[in-house]
Amino acid sequence: MDMARFYLAEMVMAIDSLHRMGYVHRDIKPDNVLLDRCGHIRLGDFGSCLKLRPDGTISSSVAVGTPDYLSPEILQAVEDGTHSYGPECDWWSLGVFAYEMFFGHTPFFADSVVETYGKIVHFKEHFSFPLSVTDVPEEARALIQGLICPRETRLGRNGVQDFREHPFFAGVDWEGLHTCTPPFAPEFTNATDTSNFDVVDDCLTDMETLSDVLESAPLGVHLPFVGFSYIGATLEQNEPGERGRDIAMELDCNRRPPQQEQPPPLPTGDLACQLPSGQKLDLAAFLELRSAFESELHVQEGLRQELSTAQVANQTFASRLQEAESRNRELEAQIKRLEAQIEGMKLPGDEGKCFPHPLALSPAPWTPPTPGP
Repeated sequence: MDMARFYLAEMVMAIDSLHRMGYVHRDIKPDNVLLDRCGHIRLGDFGSCLKLRPDGTISSSVAVGTPDYLSPEILQAVEDGTHSYGPECDWWSLGVFAYEMFFGHTPFFADSVVETYGKIVHFKEHFSFPLSVTDVPEEARALIQGLICPRETRLGRNGVQDFREHPFFAGVDWEGLHTCTPPFAPEFTNATDTSNFDVVDDCLTDMETLSDVLESAPLGVHLPFVGFSYIGATLEQNEPGERGRDIAMELDCNRRPPQQEQPPPLPTGDLACQLPSGQKLDLAAFLELRSAFESELHVQEGLRQELSTAQVANQTFASRLQEAESRNRELEAQIKRLEAQIEGMKLPGDEGKCFPHPLALSPAPWTPPTPGP
């Protein structure tokens, strides 16, 4: 309960910060929430992010995001192309996020994406809590019901203040939330340790495509991000608390060619990052590891070239061996033909006779006569 309260509070702060900067995320889900080395939340994946218009809404005919976490207003905007929506879609996704934390699955899960979208659009008939789970407190259920509800009454309309006053977050130090010790800190050995990351398939599944959602799917539904570019621009802090981190996601109407970003230079010297557990993340060890990795790649490339050379030599040897075997067969056939010709040259009645060796029939060498007495 305390862990869920802490991380949901940090999610509220992260989403509210994005909204105060004038953007809506549109893809809030567990896969896009990361933990830093201390255990605090970092919201990621701004590929679906859009800038809010002056009236606080956006208009889009493409349903981006993940099916189980989409809000009904996004699906309605896709269906008729006239509806607009605002930051409330992120608060709906947070409600699905919280539901999954407490009950282990999303509230509108179905075997097909069409059925999932149908349940979301008609959520009043399909939303319920599992009867088999009884240990979820009423405050948590009330929070989820306040998020998975019509947009007119949904929590978040007044920003983070709606959550500060909610009973579920009673006792949360909102001002010192980012400096307190999280209830969980990930374990890792060094900066290149990826053991906490799952291996995912790059191919899209049926639940991640939208072609079968509507009979008249919007044009380019499989390419929802074409024409977008990410621009990291510094936002001025006109009012305290109104502007924060640098983030901008705008439609690139001119389709400017993307500029190749140069990686920042690595610092030099004896630098280390102090971890809560007292361990140190030594940059020198990282550089040594990277050097060893590059050396290993160089060795592998040399072995790969040697293998290629050996394969070519093996093919040449096999070709020569095949030619020699073919020549051997030809010689054997020629010997058999000559033997047959010799047999045909023997006269009748000569069988059983011994013929002298050809050398025995040759004349004896001449010797001079011996002079007389």
